[in-house]
Amino acid sequence: AGMIWRIVKIGIPASFTGMGRSMGHFALMWIMVPFGTLAVAAHSLGQRIEVQLFFPIMGLGIGAGVLAGQNLGAGQPGRAERSAWLAVGLGQGFMFICSVIILLWAEKVVNLFNTDPALVELASVFLRIAVAGYLLLGLNAVLSQGLSGAGDTVPPMLVTILTIWVVQIPLSLLLPRVTNLGVYGVRWAIVAGVVAGAIAYLIYFRMGRWKRKKV
Repeated sequence: AGMIWRIVKIGIPASFTGMGRSMGHFALMWIMVPFGTLAVAAHSLGQRIEVQLFFPIMGLGIGAGVLAGQNLGAGQPGRAERSAWLAVGLGQGFMFICSVIILLWAEKVVNLFNTDPALVELASVFLRIAVAGYLLLGLNAVLSQGLSGAGDTVPPMLVTILTIWVVQIPLSLLLPRVTNLGVYGVRWAIVAGVVAGAIAYLIYFRMGRWKRKKV
């Protein structure tokens, strides 16, 4: 019974993290609908490209989480933290290279998925805006997975709620109405959520409470 409770205690927040993220993506798509079919298509295409970028980062994050869990179990919290920061560095380096490629050749990247001129033009702008968030994506994904690997799954759940439901969704509704950004306001709101998540993860990770987590 004790083992079952420990599994549930770790697993439930992780489940809510995934559900919160999926529902947030659905909500952002719903917010995009009034801006027209082209905006929805460009947003969807941007998400497809982001998924391709996210897979390598998630792999690094999972690796960092496994190492963090092993090192904490071996009584080596310092080594656990160093492995996490190394993975963050690798992830950030990968995303920096991808971001430069997107900034310089966004149209060519979009053309790999769709060749419609109007869609290529709008999706390219969306991607160039998203680069501001991509530069922090490695940090977010790796630290999230690192904390989960250490068994500290509540903070990633709370950060997901913060970034999507406290920052991204409200700003996605607000910015197009109170600024002249229009549909681009939704994309900048997404960037704001990524930045907020990075700040939250950095603060919590540096606090070091995760290193004292008992699983």
